[in-house]
Amino acid sequence: MGLNNTSTEWGWLSKLFHWLTAALIFIQIPLGFYADSLKLSAWKIDVFVWHKSFGMLVFLLLVVRLLWRIKSTVPVSLATSKLQKILASTVHALLYALMFALPISGWIITSAANLPVKLFWLIPLPAITDPNSELKALAAEIHELCVFALIALLALHIAAAIRHQFVLADSAIKRLWF
Repeated sequence: MGLNNTSTEWGWLSKLFHWLTAALIFIQIPLGFYADSLKLSAWKIDVFVWHKSFGMLVFLLLVVRLLWRIKSTVPVSLATSKLQKILASTVHALLYALMFALPISGWIITSAANLPVKLFWLIPLPAITDPNSELKALAAEIHELCVFALIALLALHIAAAIRHQFVLADSAIKRLWF
């Protein structure tokens, strides 16, 4: 297995980006719900620092992943119909859009609330907006809607992977696994 993608398989780096992003997202979703459920305390602030830090890692991975995807060969689709190709492309595009929208909307929430953003308590990020309670509320609504959309799309994505593995018995999972 090489670093680069081929026409039939994802390369080691693409696989690493995929699975690191997946792991972070599967941490992020419950962590965000948990943090939101807590009463204001030092613990809640710490949990949100983890949530924001992991969210910005997802964003950073997304940027690097997209740059790598632009530079690299993309393996030939395993879709057997035009509809499958359209569905797969649409779901992937929406997943990428949500991986962009969620960290940005979270950053806007924090900035609009006039709260500092420090990644892992070490790296300060600048506010991307002035304090604004209306913008904070709008960004929070968008963030929440995006989370539920992400959950639905992840369920669809995982269902498609299971279908490829057990119904179609093709190499979709094999070519994305290490």
